[in-house]
Amino acid sequence: MRFGNELRRRRRDAGLSQRDLAALIHFDRSLVSLVENGRTAPSYTFAVACDRTLRAGGELARLHAHDGEDARKVRDLSACQSGWGREDTDGLAAVLDGAVTIDGQTARRVAHEWLVHDPPQVVETRAGRHVGNGMVVAIEQRTAELRRLDDHMGGGDLLGVVTAELGATVTLAREASYTEATGRRLFAGIGDLAQLAGWVASDAGDHQAAARYYLGGLQAAHAAADDALAANLLSLLSYQTACQGDPREAILLARTAYRGAPSSATPAVRALMGERVAWAYATAGDADGCQRALDEVDTVFGATTDGEPDWAYWLNWDEIRIMAGRCYTELRRPMKAVPLLDAALRVYDSGLSREVALYLTWLAESYIHAREIDQAADAVSRALTVSTTVNSARSRDRVSTVRTRLHPYKDATSVKQFEEQYRATMKR
Repeated sequence: MRFGNELRRRRRDAGLSQRDLAALIHFDRSLVSLVENGRTAPSYTFAVACDRTLRAGGELARLHAHDGEDARKVRDLSACQSGWGREDTDGLAAVLDGAVTIDGQTARRVAHEWLVHDPPQVVETRAGRHVGNGMVVAIEQRTAELRRLDDHMGGGDLLGVVTAELGATVTLAREASYTEATGRRLFAGIGDLAQLAGWVASDAGDHQAAARYYLGGLQAAHAAADDALAANLLSLLSYQTACQGDPREAILLARTAYRGAPSSATPAVRALMGERVAWAYATAGDADGCQRALDEVDTVFGATTDGEPDWAYWLNWDEIRIMAGRCYTELRRPMKAVPLLDAALRVYDSGLSREVALYLTWLAESYIHAREIDQAADAVSRALTVSTTVNSARSRDRVSTVRTRLHPYKDATSVKQFEEQYRATMKR
């Protein structure tokens, strides 16, 4: 309680509201309130952030230790060389539960810390249930099953299932005991579940939650010393950042992920990293940077190897051609985009409804750039039909985006027919 009282006094002396302080330290305002009122114990990371922001000269950090917290076990990611303890796992849970505010600065900080610092050692610090190899294998298998469910279900239907699985696994990590080797594998499982949760949350339209899962997963992957998984999580965050309108930030994150991937990374992992670099450059309008990245993808994916991670199972040449087509669409180069997208869609698995709908919208947009309006209206009409079969905010938003871009051609018969279809669909 002494910590909470001192925090309140120093915050008020600094002329800051709880919301002001929360914004400066990148935690939620509700957490500041809970700590000040003694309703929850602060983590060491929280205490240090407050100490630095309020220029307390180490007093808040000392009070944190005095109030019964073992500060030696609690570190932010940059200070974890000495061990991964209970508070580190609690901090990870706070990120995944939404207690930490995620923004561009937070993403850059975590990305930098992951890249330049050695991973922490995961140690057995729990006294409860013991986790053995069989439990970890079950978690890995369950995650693989959920990932394949995502092939056929939209984020609106799958998000609750995935986040429940993630929450249960984090609780296990917080409460159970395990050896170092099992701990690393367990945290890799958490990282894998977190990246799936981020992808599903993004598909459901909750981009703030997706960013939280990606960054939490990055911390878990770092604890597991799984640099390939960490790189993939960061590149997924860059992809979302690019899609949400901050391409320069996306380039920084994507390039950090690509450089941070281990030299032993498999061809599929390297190609995934490269694709997201290309996409970030495309959304920034940098055609040269995009082309260099696409060429690198073609080079690295041409190699073959065993041991690809399960989370990269879906990548193949058709997907690579589609990403190239999407990049060219973003760069307004329909002569390159249309042949790639059209050819890939002709052989694409029709059962993957969300992806079919999404890729049809990119084809439609390319046709708009080429002033082939009838073809554009036909493609987006097909996308709309397919999108009704899957609960995906991402695919619905893309259809809406193309609809807006067809507005200048609203007098065309094909566009009028699409508009009628769209309005009828929205009434259902």
